[in-house]
Amino acid sequence: MTRTLIVTAVNAEADAVCAGLMGSWSRSRARTPSGPGGLVSPDWDRQLLTTSTLGPYVGRRRGPVTVLAAGPAGAAAAAGTAVALSVASAAGEPFGLVIAMGVAGGFRGWAEIGDLVIADQMVAADLGAESGLDEPAEVIPPVRISEMDRNLGFHPAGAPAAQPGPPASSAPTGAFLTMDDLGLGSSTVRPDPGLVRRMTSVLGVTGRRIVSGTVITVSTVTGTERRAATFTARLDPIAEAMEGHAVGVAAGAFGVPVIEIRAISNLVGRRDRASWNMQAALGSLRTAAAALVAHPEGLVPVVDAE
Repeated sequence: MTRTLIVTAVNAEADAVCAGLMGSWSRSRARTPSGPGGLVSPDWDRQLLTTSTLGPYVGRRRGPVTVLAAGPAGAAAAAGTAVALSVASAAGEPFGLVIAMGVAGGFRGWAEIGDLVIADQMVAADLGAESGLDEPAEVIPPVRISEMDRNLGFHPAGAPAAQPGPPASSAPTGAFLTMDDLGLGSSTVRPDPGLVRRMTSVLGVTGRRIVSGTVITVSTVTGTERRAATFTARLDPIAEAMEGHAVGVAAGAFGVPVIEIRAISNLVGRRDRASWNMQAALGSLRTAAAALVAHPEGLVPVVDAE
């Protein structure tokens, strides 16, 4: 089987994934639950998994699958993924597939709490540049000019002639320029479509609702309805997280296929921490990991041309 690297942000996500990797054996042998959502026992990982040293990181391994909690947000995720891929390659045991896995916020109308989402696009939604006007233009004092000069088309020095077109008040405001627009690279990582379809099929056995679409990566978690509406209008995403695009860029640098799987813990919009259901999301994450090892065809990165 292809060696697979699963990258999460935090230990709670990694614990849930590891619990799924161990299947029913870990659940039946676990002692008093103490982890997030009662998922694992205090010494569960030491009993059942092999530790895997990846440079300054320590992953947890079962067979061909290694789970690494690289840290939250893009910089930590990219660094952890790149180091793990580099160390494994140097050791002669390269990873053939990278999975960004964790919890996420779901966009209304697309994903609900407990759903599993698979990215067919991983988009860095707030990486780029703002453009446009958000303040009234500077007021220029009027300059006296004779009516004759005006009729002849002359204008005061430094004052531009009036141009045909819509009034200044109708100019677009708050436009966003992506990395593509700026000529600085791409804001989008696109997993192999065949891999997305196969993952969708494999995760379907979990009984969870599976949604595939654009998952955006942000450096600031959305906390207002206005920002959520802006992302919806521009990208129509299904979910929002903080690491997917960064993991994808790091995997791409090594030529390793990548995919992103998320479990929904909350709805994107006005920040209301009390409405989050982290236990349901971690439970879905554990179930997804169990499905992957139960159906290892989901861990084959390259598909034949269709």
